[in-house]
Amino acid sequence: MNEETQPEPPKDTINADNRSVEEIFSPKPKEEGQPNKPEIPKPQTTTQLSPETPEVPRTPKDKPDNKEKGKFLTLILDIGLNLLIVFGLVFIIQSFIASPFKVSGPSMCDTINNLNGECVRDYGEYIIVNKLIYQDFFGWSLSKPSRGDIIVFRPPHNKDQFYIKRIIGLPGDTIKLIDGKVYLFNSEHETGYELPEPYLNDTNSGHTDPSTNRVTTFNVPEGMYFVMGDNRKQSTDSRSCFRDIFEGGCRGDQQAYYVPRENIQGKASVVLWPLNNIRILKSAKYFQENENKT
Repeated sequence: MNEETQPEPPKDTINADNRSVEEIFSPKPKEEGQPNKPEIPKPQTTTQLSPETPEVPRTPKDKPDNKEKGKFLTLILDIGLNLLIVFGLVFIIQSFIASPFKVSGPSMCDTINNLNGECVRDYGEYIIVNKLIYQDFFGWSLSKPSRGDIIVFRPPHNKDQFYIKRIIGLPGDTIKLIDGKVYLFNSEHETGYELPEPYLNDTNSGHTDPSTNRVTTFNVPEGMYFVMGDNRKQSTDSRSCFRDIFEGGCRGDQQAYYVPRENIQGKASVVLWPLNNIRILKSAKYFQENENKT
């Protein structure tokens, strides 16, 4: 009996792979019709500008910006211009309109520098001098210096100083000191007119005496003014040519007794300091309303 040959069971087979290592690990070629897979870009550690992108110039940190320089220069010019305007206005105001003065000495007591009932012999009250009132605008002015006005002026012998006195005599007047009183002679008062002086205190009233030169008659020239302080016993004024006894008084020049018009700085109008003494300084009135006030 023939024995049937039974098929042998399949055995695990191992076919030898004769490829090289490079062929095994090399990427497989793409088959036709197979879609391309997108490649994932590898991260880059540095960023480079493409040739088409222009490089932006950078301003060095140590170089100031031109705009900031321009703003600073504009600010400086603006401040300088404002200061120039302010100083210019102050100069114009003090030269032609009004100016502050600090009064020194007792020559105008009790009208000025009388503080708490005592005449101050040093610096005392501050006053405002109205310069505009006497300014000459091509032959015209708000007012001319008048008899009774309190004025600030430069004395003829020293134009570096300022004096403050009251106008007593105008150009063309004759002033006479008789028995301690003041008399005015002019075309309206040919026989003389005693000037009432209510601003004089008890010590000075009736005691307007001549200076050491004993001159008692003063003929005021044109363009000149005769002035005296309200404290007649302690005032260096027209009677002594604005010189005290230590300066020798008058020295023979007849015009040295008077104040030239151009030396008058202005009219004392207001006492500004101290605050409890603020007041307006009024001119003296020597005539009745119906009388001539020249």
